[in-house]
Amino acid sequence: MLSALTLGLQMGLTTAMPMPAALVSIGQHSQFELDRYTRQIEQDGGWWLEMENRLLVVAPPTRLPDLLAGVKVEQDLGWLRPDDLALQTRACGVEEGPQLPAIADTGRFALVRTPATWLPYKSPEVSEWRPVVPNRTITKDLKARGLMAMAKGAPDPEIQLRVDAVDPDRWFAALSSLASFDRSSYGVGPNPGIDQARDWLIGEFSALGLQVTTQEFQVGSSSYHVDNVIARRTGWLYPDEWVVVGGHYDSRQQSASVPTQTPGAEDNASGCAGVLEAARVFAQFPPQRTMIFVCFAGEEQGLYGGGAYAQSLQTSGDLAKVDLAVIMDMIGYSGDSDLDVLLESSAALSPVFTPFLNMAATYTPQLRLVQDTSPCCSDHMPFINRSVPSLLTIENDWNAYGHYHRTTDLPANITRAQEMGGGILQMNIAVLADAAGFERPILRDSFE
Repeated sequence: MLSALTLGLQMGLTTAMPMPAALVSIGQHSQFELDRYTRQIEQDGGWWLEMENRLLVVAPPTRLPDLLAGVKVEQDLGWLRPDDLALQTRACGVEEGPQLPAIADTGRFALVRTPATWLPYKSPEVSEWRPVVPNRTITKDLKARGLMAMAKGAPDPEIQLRVDAVDPDRWFAALSSLASFDRSSYGVGPNPGIDQARDWLIGEFSALGLQVTTQEFQVGSSSYHVDNVIARRTGWLYPDEWVVVGGHYDSRQQSASVPTQTPGAEDNASGCAGVLEAARVFAQFPPQRTMIFVCFAGEEQGLYGGGAYAQSLQTSGDLAKVDLAVIMDMIGYSGDSDLDVLLESSAALSPVFTPFLNMAATYTPQLRLVQDTSPCCSDHMPFINRSVPSLLTIENDWNAYGHYHRTTDLPANITRAQEMGGGILQMNIAVLADAAGFERPILRDSFE
């Protein structure tokens, strides 16, 4: 937790002092316009937070009226300082405390007022809290800022072949098959569903000619052991350079300890089926680099499967071989015609966002990308915590999905599934194709 004094030393003493604040809409303002506006806020002795299409503006009382002139003010927030605020997750699912009222949602967190007597985020082990640091972009709407339009390029025919090989109906059929199993990681003893799903995945990956193994691990301090399913396609040119594609296959319902009625269609049969669809695409187009396709278990209880796998790579010395890890979690649902997708990684690994921006702009411009540098709560975290370039793709309407972590998370309730899931998969396949590498026809011809 950064104290007010530390923030004052780092950002200028005025940012640690209470000042009047407002939440404003930034709509379709370009990145150039936003940069100019935030620079003016700082020059006037204030500070700001960017949250997708909203901006928190905090400034001295003599300057705030001028800063708010000509902009749409959504809410007057009174007087604030950074220590009055925190980010509280809405997506952890493990030992969550009571949710404070949100000033604004941003990614998978909410900006909340934190009572001075209740500062749980001072404990670094409490992962559902983040401190507020002034003059920071938490989430950015890349389409509204004009960045997707600027990133659009000419399609590469080889990448386009792989993008076109994505079959949304095939993906949804795999999603539905996974949702037919009760896949609770709690249910190893009384419920064999997760083992049945594991065996089904082994069969599907094996049918593609991939080398398939399992990794058994213990779920926390419980007596349960479950398995990650790991499928490998060795690169024909750079076998010791790896690209990991992952998503968890375990599920839960509203009673986390109940192992039955856990269809988990959106969370996360959708992501695990996405891993399988990626494997099917690259079975047709052998990559230069090794591709590892992993469906993790034990995610819902605290990222145990992703953590076990990342730790095994670190122990074996293979972690340095991983050039990129792309994780899919909840990729199928959209509550409306706005196909908005959240891209999550850490600020320290921010270069990982660029290929997703470029590929989406070129191959899937129907998507609206939202960049999030406050990652949490899925299997990209064990890689991020080990400084491996990793990014999560997740639909941005996850918090509006009324069947999240419920017995009703069924395939039929995932609206616009093929449109949303197909778009995310096509974006991811374009990124993966570029990262894993491919042989161009002219090179193939020259060696014939």
